[in-house]
Amino acid sequence: SIDYAPRIPGVDLIITGRGGGSLEDLWAFNEEIVARSIFACPIPVISAVGHEIDVSISDLVADRRALTPSEAAELAVPSGEEVEQTLRGLRSQLVSALKNRAARARMQLEHWSSRPVYERPMQRIDELRQRLDDWNQDLDSAMKRAIEQRHQMLSRESIRLDSLSPLNVLKRGYSITSRIDEHKALTETAQLKPGDRLKTVLHQGEFLSEVTEILPQ
Repeated sequence: SIDYAPRIPGVDLIITGRGGGSLEDLWAFNEEIVARSIFACPIPVISAVGHEIDVSISDLVADRRALTPSEAAELAVPSGEEVEQTLRGLRSQLVSALKNRAARARMQLEHWSSRPVYERPMQRIDELRQRLDDWNQDLDSAMKRAIEQRHQMLSRESIRLDSLSPLNVLKRGYSITSRIDEHKALTETAQLKPGDRLKTVLHQGEFLSEVTEILPQ
């Protein structure tokens, strides 16, 4: 019968059992051929031998064990009220989850919308523009200071070079004398002999002369 039942159209579930009895009456559910048929059955099988104290082999190989045939019927056909209650609980959980998700999304949106960059977008641009102007002014000031420092340094070097210039020595009444055919300044009379023609440079102008006599030191 168990092997034949799955071939009947529309069979969704098989309940094997009887309403109690002696151990001898229930021994059929311990037979190997019954156990193998239950195990090989392609549709679910509930074993409801109806003997709460002893466990049969059919109970061990079936998809579900019921203590009584009545319990097997309850397992096969769930209570509509329980199903409805389960659905209500799932609906409540779904609604609660959606509300929580919407609340988190709203809080995140409010958090982002309250940031200054969204409330006053031009303020950030104005701040950056002001910072750029400040940097530009600092750069101009730094360049002016650098140019002024270089100018002062050049002025000091110019004064220093001017103080070392031989022209300033000539201003104080000194002169530079050399032979006409040479450009080397004369520093002692030993470099001269009578008849040498000389060129003397003054602070303003120069003149030519000839050695007529060399005086002793």
